[in-house]
Amino acid sequence: MRQVIARIDASALAPDLADRLRFGLIIACSAVLLLPVPWLVAVIACTMAWHGLIGWTYGTAFGKAIGGWADAVALSLARPMLKDVRNSRYLWALFGIGIWAPTIFVASWWYQTQIADGFNWWAVLAYHVLNYGPYFAFFSQVATLIHKEGHEPKGLFKPQFGLLNKFFGYFLAPLYGHVPEGYPMGHMRIHHKFDNAPEDVTSTVYYDRRHASRFMIYLFEFALFWTGISIVGHHLAKGKTKEARKMIMGMALFYGLMAIVMFFTPLFGFAYLLLPHLSSIIFLAAINYTWHAFTDPDDPRNTYKNSVTLLEGQYNVYNEDYHVEHHLRPQTHWTEYPINFEKHREDYIRHKAIIFRDTQAFEVFFLILLGNYDKMVKHFVDLSGTMTDDEKRALLLRRLEPTPYQGKN
Repeated sequence: MRQVIARIDASALAPDLADRLRFGLIIACSAVLLLPVPWLVAVIACTMAWHGLIGWTYGTAFGKAIGGWADAVALSLARPMLKDVRNSRYLWALFGIGIWAPTIFVASWWYQTQIADGFNWWAVLAYHVLNYGPYFAFFSQVATLIHKEGHEPKGLFKPQFGLLNKFFGYFLAPLYGHVPEGYPMGHMRIHHKFDNAPEDVTSTVYYDRRHASRFMIYLFEFALFWTGISIVGHHLAKGKTKEARKMIMGMALFYGLMAIVMFFTPLFGFAYLLLPHLSSIIFLAAINYTWHAFTDPDDPRNTYKNSVTLLEGQYNVYNEDYHVEHHLRPQTHWTEYPINFEKHREDYIRHKAIIFRDTQAFEVFFLILLGNYDKMVKHFVDLSGTMTDDEKRALLLRRLEPTPYQGKN
């Protein structure tokens, strides 16, 4: 399928009838994947309203005092529990969201099956909002920590707390639409191995990102990755049966749980497990598309040129905004990304890395879809201090062009 997409999208040659039929099937599947968008928009709008109501308290003396106290408690717990105390804030999610999310899930099941007079969709909306948190903070925390956990094959916790080493990736993952083992077997062993190069099953390089419609096609490819299908296919093609088996096990646990719940309570399984899963595909596809939207079509394997860096980001969770650093030195602790960025500043200049300031990934995503290059230029950071606005715009447009398909993947 991916070869078909790439040939049609990046080649000047007219596709044959079979390619057109396959391409039409992909578009149809992507259209189905987009059906939860209105629901996701409503949920996000509610989480942002929630943030608007309480966000002002964060900067107050009381809010700062509570935050300082929570930091101190987390640090004291991190010393005996975590291998690296710099990860102490992970414990906020462990003891906060880790209790909150399963509690409201069980409470929702009890309400919908034992109390409600018929299935209550308002209760479903309330659950999704409460599960996502203000400004979807709970979702972003859990998604990022599943990611961080995936980068630690030996675990985040000391031996005496070893049972918690897959807490985010196995216990919390299903409640937030993530398939267990997706990050260790897919993100680490494929995405980071190839760094968005053509061999990466989530690569953006073959799509002409100057056209918003290409995201719709990319969504299909990302769905194959997020569900585990293309991860299993990749590992089997490479003869890596151990990795394929682990991914299949994660898929069996996730989809098996979903199937069991939907068998006994179909609407509950759809609303509380499948819908979050479909929403996470859209959410994370947009994020990954943005992090790797700007690539050099003549040098697609250059990490400085195929990832984005955000400085002074408006939504920077555990320094994920330093995405070039994350791909160049993935085993470096996230607290060191800003330090390494300054250390290698000349390399960023030499490779004309794409850097934006005072924005966030979702804003950049919509700027790409809308083709708002004027605003992109305003946020663009020229470390060399030599580029004109026209040159910045030309560079951005060039980096959104597809890499010519070579027929090797």
